[in-house]
Amino acid sequence: MRGIKRSVATLAVLLLGVGVVAAQAQPQFSGAYTLDRSQSQFPQHERRSQPDPQAQPGQPAQRPDIKLVVQQQGATLKVTRIIAMGTRERSETNTYVADGTDQTRRGYRGETVTRAAFDGDRLVLTRTHTKKTDAGDRTMSRQSVWTLSPDGRTLTIDTTMQGAHGDRVMKTVYVRDLS
Repeated sequence: MRGIKRSVATLAVLLLGVGVVAAQAQPQFSGAYTLDRSQSQFPQHERRSQPDPQAQPGQPAQRPDIKLVVQQQGATLKVTRIIAMGTRERSETNTYVADGTDQTRRGYRGETVTRAAFDGDRLVLTRTHTKKTDAGDRTMSRQSVWTLSPDGRTLTIDTTMQGAHGDRVMKTVYVRDLS
């Protein structure tokens, strides 16, 4: 009887230790971040954009300011991307449940399937969009891997995009706003 109690106690301690390690491994992304263009790497686009008719000759094109606001409660992340250019601002909010299940959203002429999961100290977001066209279904996918620096001040998102025109990679680096 004493051996069974000892085995049960040992098993309980091991399970508690595994639970503590798993809780520590889940990163906490909550906060407001600003895009640091100097550390980010963007893909080259094949198409050239039209020049801004309001741009002054000889001045480089104005780039928008991008902020990311993340609210995290356990495995649920509410992510708001705010893009500001001059006096104009727009935002988009997405909610992810990082439990590894597929979330399907139907839209005009297709559907988007999103999966979010923690992988150790990283968050992996996978999005696949299938669009119905006259020529058949067209699928585009993107995988983004979020990592935080050890001090929690820098959020790096490494993204691989796959589509009809091949693969592209992008690295966006955000710095936490400390104010």
